[in-house]
Amino acid sequence: MKSITARQPQAGMTYMGMLIMLIVIAFFAVVLIKVLPLYMEHFNVTSSLKSLAKDTKDGQGAKTPMEVEKLLSNRLSINDVQHVTRDDIKVTRDGHRLVVDVSYEARVHLFGNLDVVAKFPDNRVELGGP
Repeated sequence: MKSITARQPQAGMTYMGMLIMLIVIAFFAVVLIKVLPLYMEHFNVTSSLKSLAKDTKDGQGAKTPMEVEKLLSNRLSINDVQHVTRDDIKVTRDGHRLVVDVSYEARVHLFGNLDVVAKFPDNRVELGGP
């Protein structure tokens, strides 16, 4: 006697399913590759500001706003920060302290006619004073 067995349905992913999955993975990989350097650059900006504050606290820093701006511009140049310009650096005097504020916007071309815009406001540090 012959026994009749039910066929097992095939399990797995089709070529179309794999293609769609690869397209989604590639999209997120491109976004990550384009956006990650923006945040690494922001880390360099904040570390430059902290280093400037530490040097000023140790008595090695500049005293005038122009000297502070020049020191910070040199540090940013050494750290290869490209999205911060001199116009983005504001040094103001508040009593006996200098307040350094670096607020900037970075724009990176993603693909086609799409850009990624990242705003980094309120990067502040106070130098000197009691």
